[in-house]
Amino acid sequence: MIEDALDASIDLDRRVQLAIVGAGPVGITLARELSASADVLLIESGGLKAEAPYERLNEGHVTALPYPLTETRTRQFGGSTALWAGYCAPFDAHDFTPRPWIPSSGWPFRIDDLAPYYPQSAALLNISDPSFDAPGVTQLAGARLPFSGPDIVPSLWRFGTPILRLNDLAGVEPAAAKGIRTLVHATVVDIRLDPHHHGVQTLVVRTLNGRAGRISADVFVLASGGIETARLLLNADSQVPGGIGNSSGLVGGYFMEHPHLPIATVDLKPGALEGFLEVLEPSDAMLFNVGLSAGAQERHGLLNARAHVYRTPAMTMSEPPRIGMFMEQAPNPCSRLTLVPSRDAVGMRRVSLNWQLTELEWHTYREGGALFRDAFTQANVGAITTIGTSHDTRLILHSNHHLGTTRMTVSPTDGVVDANGRVHDVDNLYLMGGGVFPTVSWANPTLTLMALTFRLADHLRHRLAE
Repeated sequence: MIEDALDASIDLDRRVQLAIVGAGPVGITLARELSASADVLLIESGGLKAEAPYERLNEGHVTALPYPLTETRTRQFGGSTALWAGYCAPFDAHDFTPRPWIPSSGWPFRIDDLAPYYPQSAALLNISDPSFDAPGVTQLAGARLPFSGPDIVPSLWRFGTPILRLNDLAGVEPAAAKGIRTLVHATVVDIRLDPHHHGVQTLVVRTLNGRAGRISADVFVLASGGIETARLLLNADSQVPGGIGNSSGLVGGYFMEHPHLPIATVDLKPGALEGFLEVLEPSDAMLFNVGLSAGAQERHGLLNARAHVYRTPAMTMSEPPRIGMFMEQAPNPCSRLTLVPSRDAVGMRRVSLNWQLTELEWHTYREGGALFRDAFTQANVGAITTIGTSHDTRLILHSNHHLGTTRMTVSPTDGVVDANGRVHDVDNLYLMGGGVFPTVSWANPTLTLMALTFRLADHLRHRLAE
């Protein structure tokens, strides 16, 4: 059942077992998974489609590298699935381990703990074949993989058929599912703790037409994205100075993206990279790329990255394509979100983003780019002309990924949530979104994020049954 908080006949004071903030892919999936186990309320700031007054709630300030805070997010039922391009790939096994050359690297579990949830996530994202083994699917795709050697790792993206758009399902199955109630146009503006600050008692919600209410629950999940979840925690500082979950001072810190930088143009020989430049569709659509092995990354002290061949939408088919790098960003506490005094229409302080790269990103661009160029040269695909200069920030493109701002760690001194996504300082408050990623691999985050979501659903199913 979908209820509109703008409607004066709808009671905004609620008591439920499980309150989930954010009706994006994480929130909707959790609600679906847990509706048989609990009384679930899904709370969405926007409506069933994008509306200008609610999109303006995403406005903020940028102080370092340019970043579009509004174009990369939306407030509506279905969340980011209304915007994303559908790129899916799993993380690599070594992404979860501590890497001595990358400060603050390592997850509180290994890929074996997450791997069982990847097929389930692929199915949700309409990927019928969950294999991401590039050599294993080459014959099926009819593509050549001209790269070989112990240091070169061909890999691929898959795209669901069709690409999942949960906003297209608004008002149908997800919101009407048994046990799920969805409250739209309700913005959570505060989190109220019990007198001892051990757990959350209520969420305060407001609407743009001046209504307000309090929602109490046994368990709360914030699933509003890497920027908005951190912003809500920082705004909730009336009981705890600095904001809820921020005893480490790291809420909003470690903002990470997947910087994209060009390496070179390449004058391709006819057919040399067939299958690398076009999206192939034997069953699920797929697109190939190439990376460096874990061993090569360790020897050269590099972040994880992939090179791909592409043309921008503005380029003609007669222009030589480019080789670009999708790069992991190193955890950096100085790359962060903070709050500024200016407030939005529901009274929340706005964010200021200071997105920074470190020398490790530029080292990866220089050394990794050279290794990729060598691999393309040795594969005899054509003449390569180097472009771009290290530390030229004009070359950086963002990937619309908001990661790391509420990072997952074993120790409360190093992050915000534990291995299950529970806030270290608060017993019944969970966070799920790209913000919990301690490191971000090279891969687009959605497939791994949904695997984490299914893993959290299993944990909460057991907790709610206690």
